[in-house]
Amino acid sequence: MSKKAGYLRRYLEVIRQIRRQPYIGLAELVEKVRGVMAYYDDEGNVGVSKRTILRDLQEIRDTLDIGIEHCRSRMGYYIPQDEQADFDLEHVLEILDLYSRPLPSFVYPEKRKAWGAEHLLPLINAIKKQCTVQFVYRKFDLTQEQLRKVQPYALKEFKGRWYLLAMEVGDKGKMKAWGLDRISDLQMTRELFDKDPAFTVGRSYQDCFGIFVREDIPTEEVVLSFDPVGGSYIETFPLHATQETVLKTETEIRIRLHVKVTYDFIMELLSQTQNVTVVAPAHLRATLRNLYEQASIRHANQP
Repeated sequence: MSKKAGYLRRYLEVIRQIRRQPYIGLAELVEKVRGVMAYYDDEGNVGVSKRTILRDLQEIRDTLDIGIEHCRSRMGYYIPQDEQADFDLEHVLEILDLYSRPLPSFVYPEKRKAWGAEHLLPLINAIKKQCTVQFVYRKFDLTQEQLRKVQPYALKEFKGRWYLLAMEVGDKGKMKAWGLDRISDLQMTRELFDKDPAFTVGRSYQDCFGIFVREDIPTEEVVLSFDPVGGSYIETFPLHATQETVLKTETEIRIRLHVKVTYDFIMELLSQTQNVTVVAPAHLRATLRNLYEQASIRHANQP
């Protein structure tokens, strides 16, 4: 295991053990982290001591800005509830750990991986400290790179890509999504900002599918019909948090959800072409039919 991978793995396990067992003592924390690290280290070179964990605790506080605290009366470490609710860092650290070390020959990850994972920890730090960041950004439809300065609010994952949710300096009140794979030369400035208390990721995205929020599109009731195979897949991997099964027979599984019918949502339905039929709303059914017809014409015109 590389040194970088070892750091990330230890950070992850320290956070995980304290979350699982609040007020865990230092000696027990060392033993549990050492046991996990021994499992991941094929060569058995596990250097986990009290000094190591104390250093890791300080690095987690300074780098990730997680307020791990020590309770003298209970003689153990804990993470305040508000800190735990603020970020789910375990998932982020697992991704970074996976990217930072070679995988065994019998593990076959997706070869088409999005870039930008190296920006996760610096951006987490900037978000926690409420520091403005600047970076060079290249849009998919533009060849020219542009320097951007933004106030970072949150990180959101969608279909294997990570996005920074931020307000551009000088464009107050408008939250934008910036793909981490299109960011370069990321720098954290010394400029602090006050977050808009009206913005929360949960509230802003509760009716959305995907990464882009469209205030001009209303939330609608969408009813979709699937064949049994496609429906079983959708039941185990829901399209949206509001999804519910309203009909289930030997020939059909029908679901209902409340979402904004955005471009991302339409593209998702197109990927389910073989299995899905739009029951409602009618305009969504017409949109898909029109897209199918356009695709058919394009393919028919090919030599």
